[in-house]
Amino acid sequence: MDIREILSLIIMAVGFITVYSAKFLVKKFRLYERQKCDNASEMSEEEIQTYKYNKAVFNIKITGLVISIPGLILFIVSFR
Repeated sequence: MDIREILSLIIMAVGFITVYSAKFLVKKFRLYERQKCDNASEMSEEEIQTYKYNKAVFNIKITGLVISIPGLILFIVSFR
């Protein structure tokens, strides 16, 4: 295997692990507390907490996807 192939697999693995462990990361680092809710006046307290938690998980999953895309592109280019 070439160094580009190994590097692409490592980058993709980091991104996919980030996506897979999103719920764990949100709970461990309490990222839901940093989220803002624009429509808080229209929701109950439980709905606000659920919204913030889901928003934090979604943001972590998008970050993992953004991390894995360059690895995927490098993987495709290296096997061309």
